[in-house]
Amino acid sequence: MKRLLLVAGFLLAALMPANAQSFKETPAFVDDVASGKLPAVAQRLPTDPLVVDFGALNAKPGKSGGTIRMLLGKQKDIRMMTVYGYARLMGYDSNLALKPDILKGIDIEEGRIFTLHLRPGHKWSDGHPFTSEDFRYFWEDVVLNEKLVRGGVPRLLTTNGEPLKFEVIDKHTVRYTFKEPNPNFVPALAGARPFYLYMPAHYMRNFHAKYRPAGELKKEVEKHKQRNWAALHRRLGRQYRPENPELPTLQPWFNSTQPPAERFVFKRNPFYHRVDPEGQQLPYIDQIDVGLGSTGLVP
Repeated sequence: MKRLLLVAGFLLAALMPANAQSFKETPAFVDDVASGKLPAVAQRLPTDPLVVDFGALNAKPGKSGGTIRMLLGKQKDIRMMTVYGYARLMGYDSNLALKPDILKGIDIEEGRIFTLHLRPGHKWSDGHPFTSEDFRYFWEDVVLNEKLVRGGVPRLLTTNGEPLKFEVIDKHTVRYTFKEPNPNFVPALAGARPFYLYMPAHYMRNFHAKYRPAGELKKEVEKHKQRNWAALHRRLGRQYRPENPELPTLQPWFNSTQPPAERFVFKRNPFYHRVDPEGQQLPYIDQIDVGLGSTGLVP
């Protein structure tokens, strides 16, 4: 039996030690921490955050703060923020080797059994725990629901037409077992447009017929001008195209603007899982302002 254990972090040459005493509070969050609006940085980070090895990147630690302003052509182009942020379960390092990023590690057996280990203490951008429940919800309540996923189980989650077997091992561990080897599974998690295996269950349950009373769900459907609850769920749950400012994310910045708009403001995620070698929580940039022009100006 061939077994592969990946334990390094995305863009890491090695996992660097970190402890609560080494973390530095983000200047932009000092007031929120003092007022109790946010917990201190040590409580916002996973117990084992990903420490980016700047030496391996030939880079030096920077300073927190500042705003980036950019111009995009159309509203749907804000999906580029997901591309630029590049927080993935698995990611490519500078040598194009696949390494865990959001994940703490992954075990691969025989090329067909994938055990994913989450980082204990990792949280969504709204502070809610990121756990195996978010993976269970996606598989059982979304993928296996014919109203939400038309055409059956996505091809990536099958081999020779046979769906995988999904298991929750514990709060921070899930397993995907295929009948045959699936060499496309891990690379798909690291793509510019990644395949998502999870959704913020605590938020998405509010728009699912299994969890929300029919009368309340009908009001949500009417409020958002959707055809039915399934269309509403799909609309509000887009992770790659982050138009919904209420949708929790694991990306370095979250959208704070309700569409339609000519300007979208992305703010730094206070619960992001990466830090630099000096204990500063990443990303460095506080805010990204995205202005919408026209396709004539921006192809």
